[in-house]
Amino acid sequence: MSGKSLSRRDFVSGVALATAGWNLSPLDAVAQGLLPQAALGADYYPPSLTGLRGSHPGSFEIAHAVAREGRSFSVPEEQTESGYDLIVVGGGISGLAAAKFFRSRHGSTSRILILDNHDDFGGHARRNEFEIDGRKLIGYGGSQNLQTPSRYSKVAKQLLLDLNIHVDRFYQYFDDRYLEKLGLEDRAGMYLDAKTFGRRVLVDNLINPWRDTAVERSTTIAALPISDEDKVAFTKLLEGGVDYLPGQSVDEKLQTLNDISYLDFLRERAGMPDSVLELIRDSFLGMIGVGWEADSALYAARYGFPGTEALNLPKQEEVYEPYIHHFPDGNASLARALVRDLIPGAIPGSTMEDIVTARANYAELDRAGSPIRLRLNSTVVNARNVRDGVDVTYINGDRAFRVRARHAVMACYNQILPHICTDMGESQAQALRNASKTPYVIGSIALRNWRAFRDAGYFSIYSPGDVLFKNVGLDFPVSMGDYQFSRGPDDPIVIDAWHSPTARGLPVKEQYRAGRAKMLEMSFKNYENDIFEHFNGMLGPHGFDAERDIAAITLNRWPHGYAYEYEGIGVPQEYDRHHGPHITGRARIGRISIANSDSEAYAYADGAIDAADRAVDEQLRL
Repeated sequence: MSGKSLSRRDFVSGVALATAGWNLSPLDAVAQGLLPQAALGADYYPPSLTGLRGSHPGSFEIAHAVAREGRSFSVPEEQTESGYDLIVVGGGISGLAAAKFFRSRHGSTSRILILDNHDDFGGHARRNEFEIDGRKLIGYGGSQNLQTPSRYSKVAKQLLLDLNIHVDRFYQYFDDRYLEKLGLEDRAGMYLDAKTFGRRVLVDNLINPWRDTAVERSTTIAALPISDEDKVAFTKLLEGGVDYLPGQSVDEKLQTLNDISYLDFLRERAGMPDSVLELIRDSFLGMIGVGWEADSALYAARYGFPGTEALNLPKQEEVYEPYIHHFPDGNASLARALVRDLIPGAIPGSTMEDIVTARANYAELDRAGSPIRLRLNSTVVNARNVRDGVDVTYINGDRAFRVRARHAVMACYNQILPHICTDMGESQAQALRNASKTPYVIGSIALRNWRAFRDAGYFSIYSPGDVLFKNVGLDFPVSMGDYQFSRGPDDPIVIDAWHSPTARGLPVKEQYRAGRAKMLEMSFKNYENDIFEHFNGMLGPHGFDAERDIAAITLNRWPHGYAYEYEGIGVPQEYDRHHGPHITGRARIGRISIANSDSEAYAYADGAIDAADRAVDEQLRL
């Protein structure tokens, strides 16, 4: 990319200072005091920081030293705090819910300490804020939606009600006619870049299994830079009606699909050429974090991808519920509502509407004398059972601290647990190692206007070529409380962008691990250059200029993103949320219980809540 790049105060304060210790070892960074300190002043407000966020510099180096390098930290002889009833490790939805459940069931005077290694609470339920041309924009930086709340457990439903979150109100706040009123008619596009495909093409996305594209099919396929013979094959695939596993019983089909990748199914059974496979390969990255060469045809069939609809497989039980249960900041408002309930002075207000624009006072999170304290920038390096309690050692600033409580809930990343829970047995540790979380970068890109999207005619665009962010699109049209979504193409807006670092040719979990390492090696500049080139190529013919129209970029980097849900080829079909090694992995360890979406093998907010409920009950039965 030529020309200037983004240079903003928030980027400097949020990233450049934090990276001062980037090339130092974690222990050196601690010694030089470069990691954040415990005291949070009046100006401390992470949601407004741009640049590299999520797992930001300073949040993961100590944990990596423990898990990757085998480093250990001495347990301080001095116990700095005592008298806690519960210590929660992890300030995401599961950890915050565990604190609420414990207080409710153990008693209102319960003393609880919540520790989190990041500079903000919420875990993956992260909030991004921008001030663009006098307008406040709010976006989500991770956990996105309260999906299908009608199927939540009684406990999860009651938690929402206790927090004054009434899911039926989203039918009022989510404008499901927004695109129609602006003439976009819910159209999704596909952008082929010239570097990969020889020429630039922007057409309708025919691969999306949730939209009827029969009307646009012939025109779209005619525009693709593939041979006429390949166009005929692609047309046949999209028209459907062919059973590509003839003569097989239902059980045989299920087994065949489970043991083959979706790309191999398309190649070997449907006869698709390489050009078509390349268009389809990355079409589900936002869900599975790998290309279809590494995940099964059975998974593709469950979501109705092309070539699977005529296999006559058993229909899965479905409850239709529109995908509308979304706060402007995603599930960050759920995390914020939990913090407000636990520490009332931290966030003003009382309703699901006013939580959207309420400003959190971070100085209140760890107030001396408060029965519940939330301590950020604190990485736990050891948790062990002692007589009638648990000792937890954590690093904050340049010091190690040891605190004691009667109970502990580990609501953090599952695979760190064998390294910090010294009482864990090898069989449980091995069960935890079976999983690997999906890495993602979720970008919030603030535009001064979105006329180019309107001119192009698409609200979201999939890019199968040589770009980092394969899926980009307009944020969800939600207006609630004092927050007003973009009124039209002339208004500022947040664009959601998803990047999954892949390593083609490797199995799913190995790709996740390789992608995680690749992600951590990339700088903000790497991403920024790609975004500018990508958006100019995609929307430049429609009047877009990245240097003029992009006002700010926040990249929420999650090396350990979605919980592992047994993606992959040849995974036992019986493995699901209720069956699999994760059940062994989440076993109670004395006065230590495990609560997180990993422990449910279910990457959704209600899974995190249910895990918190289970963990608290385990401890209170002791």
